[in-house]
Formats: sequence, structure tokens, C-alpha cells
Amino acid sequence: MTTRLFFSPDAAAPSWQNVPTAPGSTEQSRNRTEEHQMVDTTAPVREVATVAYTPAALNRLISREIAGRLREVAAMHQEISAAMVAGDGVTPDERRRGIWHRAEADRLEQLAAAELAGVTDGAGR
Repeated sequence: MTTRLFFSPDAAAPSWQNVPTAPGSTEQSRNRTEEHQMVDTTAPVREVATVAYTPAALNRLISREIAGRLREVAAMHQEISAAMVAGDGVTPDERRRGIWHRAEADRLEQLAAAELAGVTDGAGR
């Protein structure tokens, strides 16, 4: 495991750089030296863990993300379809577009299932 510093305690700006320079500040406020540091240098240094994925594990992770996004878009198409065909005053054109949205939702769901099937098929490699 590689250890990297998240921040350095030396990263705090010198107190003379923290002097307020806003319009209306007085000479006295610009010359103050008791400004607080922006970074707490008394806190322990945090370590960042580096995670390494095998190519197969990375492919599974990516495929699951892709399948999830495909399902989100499919749900959006289902909602559009339901809204377009609901009610009595639906025109034939609206019904046709609603049917297309429903077909698109089904196609995206099948694509998401195929993406996940590829993940499980290749899991043993």
C-alpha cells in the first residue's frame, strides 16, 4: 500500500499573508500579527489509501456503473411514456411517441442486463 500525505503541516500561509486587505480596513488591522493560521498544524497528518484494481475487477466496476446509468435512463423513458399515453385526450402522435419511449426503455433495460451478464460471465477469468 502506498502512503501519500494528504496535506503538509507546512502548507499554512504565514500569518503576514492572512492580513485583511478589504476596503475600509484600517492600518491597525492590516498590521495585526495575531491572525490565525488557515490550516490546523496541530492535527495529525492523515494518510490516503491507494486502492489497486485488477483489470477484471475494474471492468466489473465499470460495467455495474454503466448498467446502473442505463437503468436510470430507461426509467426516465418509462415515465415519459406513461405521461404521454395517460388520459383521454391523447393524440395518435402522442401515443406513437409514448410507444417509442416505452420501446426505448425496454431496449435500455435489455442492454443493462447484457452488460451485467458480461460481468458475471467473465468473473471467473
